[in-house]
Amino acid sequence: MPVRPARARGAALKPPAPPAVASLACHGCGAPLEIRAPGRSLAVACGACGAVLDARDPDYRLIAKFEAQRSVVPRIPLGTRGRLKGETWEVIGYLARRTTIEGAAYTWFEHLLHDPTGGFRWLVEYGGHWTLAKTAAGAPVVVDDGAVYLGERYHHFQTATAEVTYVVGEFPWRVRAGETATVDDYVLPPASLSRERTQQETTWSVGEYLEGEAVWKAFGLPGTPPERVGVGAAQPSPFRPRSRTMALLLASFAAAVVLIHLLFAAFAQQKLVLDAAWEYDPRAPATASVQSEPFAIGGRTSNLVVEVSSTLAQGWAYFTLTLVNEDTGAARTFGREVAYYFGRDSDGSWTEGAPWDRAWLPSVPAGHYTLVVEPESPRPVNYRVRLTRDVPRALWMWVAMGLLAVPPLIFWWRQWTFEHRRWQESDHPLSGGSDDEGDDE
Repeated sequence: MPVRPARARGAALKPPAPPAVASLACHGCGAPLEIRAPGRSLAVACGACGAVLDARDPDYRLIAKFEAQRSVVPRIPLGTRGRLKGETWEVIGYLARRTTIEGAAYTWFEHLLHDPTGGFRWLVEYGGHWTLAKTAAGAPVVVDDGAVYLGERYHHFQTATAEVTYVVGEFPWRVRAGETATVDDYVLPPASLSRERTQQETTWSVGEYLEGEAVWKAFGLPGTPPERVGVGAAQPSPFRPRSRTMALLLASFAAAVVLIHLLFAAFAQQKLVLDAAWEYDPRAPATASVQSEPFAIGGRTSNLVVEVSSTLAQGWAYFTLTLVNEDTGAARTFGREVAYYFGRDSDGSWTEGAPWDRAWLPSVPAGHYTLVVEPESPRPVNYRVRLTRDVPRALWMWVAMGLLAVPPLIFWWRQWTFEHRRWQESDHPLSGGSDDEGDDE
């Protein structure tokens, strides 16, 4: 979510000593207040009564007043010190901001961090998602669908009007509850870019997504961080880093499958063991069943391809075939139907079926065989039967390819779903998909 940026300086080489703290009493209610960044803060807000005092005035005069919301409690108490990104920070301010989109109000919270050497940072929390932000080094260039910053292209996420609803602590500008700004958010996970525009100024901030556990550990907070809701605008995808690996694995296994198929094809017999032709006439009972001459099938146990072709046109024929092992007496019966029609209509020429068909018989052992054919057709037909031994079948290669593709497809579907959920919260929601996938990883 957007933040009001503050200019930051270079990182400290070692954790600085806690800065001097100025104490005063609130002019509105008398509650004790502290200024933890004297000389840098312009305003200090009282969370008890809503008074905003001028931090640069010797008398800390009252400059604004708003209705305090006592129910708002900072996730990280003011004055808490912690170490993030190699620097030690102290929480000196806290504010709540709200935007309304299509009648629904969305609130996020911003902790102002200060370090005497590092300057200011913003630690922003929305729906359990955390971002550490600072002033951008120079003004990014806005393009059609995003912004370019330091050579990186950020995608536009949303534009909204943000309103300050609650403030407490001190700030480097004269903060007032109720003040508004137009905020444009851009993302390049895990980085984000925000532009705030008011009538007086335009400021840019750049942020980096943080895990809640890292924030809790850095500040030594009790318990656990709030549970994440949905997918954060700049939350890095747990799938994207593994996407290239998944693609390489798929390509490697697919290449292995193709290689294995080619090796089988290279060493396969692909030997024609029977090529016989017959005629069938439904008026001649003698042609209703024919038997081939004995033939030998050699080599290891493998498949046998049976091809039936015919002169059929505008009709059909059914062939019952029985492969008989003369050595053992075992028989294997199967059938093939051939139907072929063609014609022409208003849409042009058309065809249906084919005058041939094929059958694959798996695991046929070596031996001596005969083939019995029993045709059936309403009209005479000439047909031919060819048997080929040990033929590599591409079907199994494609089956293996399909099975190998299942895990990557599931992976990429989950990756797409993750991005879909992210962009559903933006001004550019993706079409299709489901919002029910609950794996934030």
